Amino acid sequence: MSFPTLLVALLLALGGTRASATEPGAARAAARKHFERGTTLYQEGHYAEAAAAFEAAYQTLANGVVLYNLGQCYEKLGDLQRAIGYYRDYLRMVPHAEDRPLVESLIARLEKRHEEERRPQVTVSSQPAGARVQVDGKARGVTPWRDKLEVGPHRLELAHEGYQPLRRDVELRPGEPLELQLMLTPLSTIGVAVESRSGQPGRRVWTWVAAGAAGVAGAGAVTLGLLARADSRELLARPHERAEAQRLHDSALGRARASNILTGTAGVALLAGTALFFFEGSF
Repeated sequence: MSFPTLLVALLLALGGTRASATEPGAARAAARKHFERGTTLYQEGHYAEAAAAFEAAYQTLANGVVLYNLGQCYEKLGDLQRAIGYYRDYLRMVPHAEDRPLVESLIARLEKRHEEERRPQVTVSSQPAGARVQVDGKARGVTPWRDKLEVGPHRLELAHEGYQPLRRDVELRPGEPLELQLMLTPLSTIGVAVESRSGQPGRRVWTWVAAGAAGVAGAGAVTLGLLARADSRELLARPHERAEAQRLHDSALGRARASNILTGTAGVALLAGTALFFFEGSF
């Protein structure tokens, strides 16, 4: 449909519902002036100014066609939700419009586009890379992985041979991308080492136990340290509601403290392993 010509003709043909009872001609003339200015601005690509002019025309003389024009302006401006609202208002005010099927199809297309734009992009990387990614129990690929997910809560799971499985619950908000950098913890080989030496004279068994404990504690300290840093970055990256900000602060503080404790534990285990290495070796 020809945007300027057809809509101007309809504006002149249809009566308004807000025109003054004593001065309908003056109201119509004022509305036409606003409308023509909006049409010119639209043709020049000044969509925000055109929308303001069409709003003024509608306030002066309510007309469904102006609502359609407003939908056109806001679609050009990228405000799809407002555009959809004006197109719906147009159909309500002009229920028998000849272009109703076309406008309904336009609304459906914009709703699909709007929903797609609301879906946030999630990026997941891991150390080591190549971990299998599951979202809500469904396989989605391997790290590094990127895709768009529906708004709302999700459970993310990573699995990698030789490493402990990792689970993370996330809450996705409209239009807010999420990037996760995750550290996987190696599986302990202590049990395998002890079993392979069963029935033989024990030599440095406790040395390896201490070394394994130091390794696990060290890996846990690194993982918690990275998670604490991620929470701190998330807290500082953008404004949060008070409850969410407090949660991120407490999480970062708790993980940092736990990381420090595990670091100390790893150091003690390493010292013990060194002493046991020489002690057990003397038997």
